[in-house]
Amino acid sequence: MSRVATKRVRVVEAEVEAGIDPAFHRAILKIALELKKPNAPSYDEIVRTTIQSMRLDPARFRRYLGENGARNMNLLLATARTMGP
Repeated sequence: MSRVATKRVRVVEAEVEAGIDPAFHRAILKIALELKKPNAPSYDEIVRTTIQSMRLDPARFRRYLGENGARNMNLLLATARTMGP
């Protein structure tokens, strides 16, 4: 296994041990993609519908978004908003 793959496995294992649902990462990507769409609804609306559609724990996911777990969320959101269709 390469060093990069080994490091990624360790990060995932640490997140699982910390109680971070792997679906949270997919949800963040989904939110960013939704924000990129023309005439996208508000961030809060997209988060709400993503939580519902992916059947996430709302309290845990919102806490994750507000804590260090979503380290690159600001960059992801900024990129999604500035890129054209």
